[in-house]
Amino acid sequence: MNAFLVFLKKEFLGGLRSKKLLICLILFALIGMLSPFTAKIMPDLMASMMPESIEITIADPTSIDAWLQFYSNIGTIGLLVFVILFTDTLSAEINQGTFIQLITRGLPKTTIIIAKACYLMILWSLSYLLSASVSAFYTMIYFDDSSAAQVPSALVSYWLFGLLAISILLLGSSFAKSIYQGLLFIGVCYLMGMLGNLWSQVTNWNPYSLSSQFPNYLTDQIKLGELLPALLLTCFLIIACLTGSIAVLRKRKY
Repeated sequence: MNAFLVFLKKEFLGGLRSKKLLICLILFALIGMLSPFTAKIMPDLMASMMPESIEITIADPTSIDAWLQFYSNIGTIGLLVFVILFTDTLSAEINQGTFIQLITRGLPKTTIIIAKACYLMILWSLSYLLSASVSAFYTMIYFDDSSAAQVPSALVSYWLFGLLAISILLLGSSFAKSIYQGLLFIGVCYLMGMLGNLWSQVTNWNPYSLSSQFPNYLTDQIKLGELLPALLLTCFLIIACLTGSIAVLRKRKY
């Protein structure tokens, strides 16, 4: 337990020194601030870009638009940047020889994986919670409606999807020899999830649905319980990926 806490502390200190921790918190806070603001000014922005000879009627934005903008930003910017920043979390230490030094000092490989997973999951949770809280605060300021339904369910689903992305990241980094191989592995997994949603029969089982169904939560078209199979499968895959990371590291030659 002491080794785990020491290594976890090392990860947080490393995140502070490399500025990765600070980058994540600032980036996610900005996403939370800009999402409602962007939704608020979008109709005026679109109207200003149209020729004067063309008249269009644009509906007033609502809290749904603010959360849809948050969903778009957190996926295309937030989670993407997070994954890119930490794709080499294991492969970099292996290539630099740091991993071998830790093992020769008696630190179990299982402890290394679990500590890194806890660090990344805690950082993702804090960053995501910060972003969602800031977004909720500004949404209440800019919009006086409550048209967005099931916001907590939507946020929980995407948070769990982020944890799955982290576990896949660790699995890819455990065998990847470069950041590009790790990103390719994550990209292939993401593509498989997207393709799986083409068949409606497997939508409720597909972990990718935890992210893609975000808009349907907001419009009350789907309930969290309907994706229970996907939630359970995601939890299983998180454990499987972490177990696979440990197994790969035990067999990998350094």
